[in-house]
Order: sequence, then structure tokens, then C-alpha cells
Amino acid sequence: MSPRKRSKYEIAAKILKISNTPEGVNITKIVYSANLNFKNARQMISELLENGLLETLNGAGKKRYRATKKGVEFVDRYYALESVHHL
Repeated sequence: MSPRKRSKYEIAAKILKISNTPEGVNITKIVYSANLNFKNARQMISELLENGLLETLNGAGKKRYRATKKGVEFVDRYYALESVHHL
């Protein structure tokens, strides 16, 4: 049996959940924690940035990403809907 394909929303929620820290996270953390490759991670990060769900933090020469308030609300709503769907 092949693994289930994750939806775009599921991946977005995972990235936002991972990046919901005061200091943010780098792309490597996102790739490993969300089980993505760098190409897919960059595409999703770009979309999340464009939609105001993720913000970029620049410091010490490294780009870090952090979920915005809007991103945290998305995560909360996504997991609330997912729990209802599984009932």
C-alpha cells in the first residue's frame, strides 16, 4: 500500500506549526521536520509569505521563518477542522 499523499493545506499547517517559535526556524529545520525536500519547502514557504501566514526574520546572516498571527490562526482552524473530520 502506498503512503497517503498529503494535501497542500496539511503541509502548510505543518510548516506553520514548526515555525511558531519566537526565534523562528531555518529552512533546514522545516525540511527535516515537515519531511519535505528543499524545492517543495521553498515553494510552500514562498506561498505562505505571499499570503501573510509566515514572516522572514533576518539575523546573523541567516534567514529564519516565523508564523504570523494569521498563520497561527490558520493552524488552529486547520487542526480543529481535521479533528471534526476524523469523528
